[in-house]
Amino acid sequence: CDTLLTIGSSFPYTQCLPELDQARGVQIDLDGTFIGMRYPYEVNLVSDAAAALQALIPLIERKPDRSWRETIEGNVAGWWNTMQRQAMTDSDLEGTVNPQRLVWELSEQLPPNAIVAADSGSSANWYARHLRFRGEVRGSLSGTLATMGPGVPYVIGAKFAHPDRPAIALVGDGAMQMNGMAELLTV
Repeated sequence: CDTLLTIGSSFPYTQCLPELDQARGVQIDLDGTFIGMRYPYEVNLVSDAAAALQALIPLIERKPDRSWRETIEGNVAGWWNTMQRQAMTDSDLEGTVNPQRLVWELSEQLPPNAIVAADSGSSANWYARHLRFRGEVRGSLSGTLATMGPGVPYVIGAKFAHPDRPAIALVGDGAMQMNGMAELLTV
């Protein structure tokens, strides 16, 4: 990475960012309190992402060598093929369904305005690996907090904010047992 462009994200996984002296950084965020939170960006733009990108696009020069991009696109396609193969693998336990398959199939069936939340643990991994966010689909995770059991409360909150949108929680057995299914009693 020679230039890091971060748009509308505080990206909590700093171990995945370039070394501090490796890349130049540009951050665009509507909320100035997130600017420079995770990386020493040189250009800090407090702006609506769409407006900032529209202003920046004319300044970009297309590189004639597309090999790097083609490699990335091939790697991403390979990743999705691997995820599909994992999802289609039969469960180790007789009479049960591979939970990765459930999330893979959910991804294909998501309404274009769905809101999806996941707990920590395996359900967060499956969420991150198998869901393809498109259209107005939005998602929530607890991020680096690794909070147990936020999936159901997140979608309850989402339904209060957006009662017309489908809200789906990916919840593991650990969180459901730990919380005593109290949110379902609330519902």
